[in-house]
Amino acid sequence: MLNSRFRFTFFISLAAVVASAQVQEITAVLSNAPVVSWSAESTDTLVPPFTDDFSYPSDKPSSALWQDAKVWVNDEMALFQNSLGVASFDGLNEYGFAYKENALGSDSLADVLTSAYLDLQGLSNVYLSFQLQEGGRGELPSNADSIVVEYWSPVTSDWTQVWGQKGSSTSSPFSSVILPVQGANYLQKGFRFRFAAYGARAGAYDIWNIDYVQLDKDRNPADTIITEPAIARAHPLIIGSGAYTSWPWWVSNASSVANRPSTLEFTYRRNGAVPSGGWSLNLGQFRWEENGTLVQQTTAVPVITNTQHNQDQTFTVSVPSAAMTSFSGPTTVSTKVWFDGSAAGFRSNDTVRGELTLDNYLALDDGSAERAYAVQNVIGGRVAQKFKVGGLGGSDTLKGMYFNFVDAGEAYTSTFRMAVWAPADSGDGPGNILYMSDSLYSPSTGYYRGDMMPYELDSSISLNAFAEVWIGYICTSSNPMYLGLDQQRTLPSGMPRYYGDGFNWYQSLEPGVAMMRPYFRYSPTDMVVEELAQDFKVYPNPSSGSLSIESPSAHYVLRTLTGATVATGRVEGYEQLELHHLDAGLYILSLRTAQGIAQVKWIKL
Repeated sequence: MLNSRFRFTFFISLAAVVASAQVQEITAVLSNAPVVSWSAESTDTLVPPFTDDFSYPSDKPSSALWQDAKVWVNDEMALFQNSLGVASFDGLNEYGFAYKENALGSDSLADVLTSAYLDLQGLSNVYLSFQLQEGGRGELPSNADSIVVEYWSPVTSDWTQVWGQKGSSTSSPFSSVILPVQGANYLQKGFRFRFAAYGARAGAYDIWNIDYVQLDKDRNPADTIITEPAIARAHPLIIGSGAYTSWPWWVSNASSVANRPSTLEFTYRRNGAVPSGGWSLNLGQFRWEENGTLVQQTTAVPVITNTQHNQDQTFTVSVPSAAMTSFSGPTTVSTKVWFDGSAAGFRSNDTVRGELTLDNYLALDDGSAERAYAVQNVIGGRVAQKFKVGGLGGSDTLKGMYFNFVDAGEAYTSTFRMAVWAPADSGDGPGNILYMSDSLYSPSTGYYRGDMMPYELDSSISLNAFAEVWIGYICTSSNPMYLGLDQQRTLPSGMPRYYGDGFNWYQSLEPGVAMMRPYFRYSPTDMVVEELAQDFKVYPNPSSGSLSIESPSAHYVLRTLTGATVATGRVEGYEQLELHHLDAGLYILSLRTAQGIAQVKWIKL
């Protein structure tokens, strides 16, 4: 019965999973500074001011300012930020994977952000300031977790903690912190500072968000006011009034699946004290492109001057009438929206970019997960999401599914089958099963944070007879199998998510969209295995077990054809793997470098 179940929200504070014979849905969070040589003659030392507000499009901190890239630069985890971009600290490394699996109770050093070397010789009244938020949209740090600031002395060659804050398990707005940098040990060439978070290393636990890092001379303890106009939120999704965030390119805008938006709304702020006369801002300049071709650019916009400072304000942009009218194939819509008229603050905060990809899939999510979603405590646990498919087109067939399996700090031991259900004959929820794959698939977290991994059905399915269907998966064990949960999106009206065991279905009570995307007509191009570029060497191939990899700095993953990971690690120039224990057969070796992903087939004899 529906009332006999209970919700189970999984957080770091839980010491053990409550034993139960009944299926449960759960949410979880998504699961050290390098040694850098330096000498007094080093040419990579920066002279203050040192400033970073993380408003650049990369998801990694600027290599010109920082010596490591462990933290995640994003617009997803913060609440009520004053401008674009924050640096989020958690228990995931730079690729989005847990530092240590099954370490939920380990409150030790996790993310670190280390500045470049700075030359502070001869400077006075030097202060470091930043804005800090506890938790945001992520899991709140507890009293056992903390974030600290440490200074590196080129005189003593060691780190000293100068500030720290414990978690309070309470959501907070951004607050300002300012710290002096003083004394002969620090006012030298070769000074560094770093932020270090202590918390669980098994996933995106114990979140701290940092923004507006500034270090400079001639400051004082009250110098924490941010003075600038800035776009304050990420570009809104280009979705119109339809339920989906992306849809197949061949779907007409007149259908119920896709609707071209008429306007897009943007949030900005005038941060700081009101300047004399106010800031005159040319709001709403934009450029709209489709597959790199300009559709429209508008620079003649209203000049807005007001004194409404330190609060969110909005302006709108009208979507060009010629936008998204007809496509001949997969299309990427790219937008750029900006304002000018004031030179105050960071100029990168004055511009925001958006992108919409229309290929062959339906999406309800925005591409980024804040939590993880799973069912547990039952063999055969299943998850199904309703998709309205009546507007796709008469000849479309379901080919497979994208899943965003995420690292929630536990090693995956389960496999799954993909399944499709008809609507129930009465009431809501899934009905009779239309399809269940014979193949067993292994969940793959991909190569990097947010990867949507494609899984092909054993055979294509025609959905022509249905206006809506339920699509999802069935686990083969009781171990949880975590999907990314986009908590910034809500499920559209009339399109709920259900979970269950082999006998009963229950409507999900967890807010957010589970990140699964059905695709149609043809297989995704990223399922094609390509040969490696000349920079890589993999040999011998085939071999009886020894496999040598020559590559620039890269992260490698070796998988079976069903997606099971059998080896993973890093290669720095050369690595030899001993894989004699593997069964004979064909494997896929994937290498991710700063330039992208390369793949090669390897045969084990």
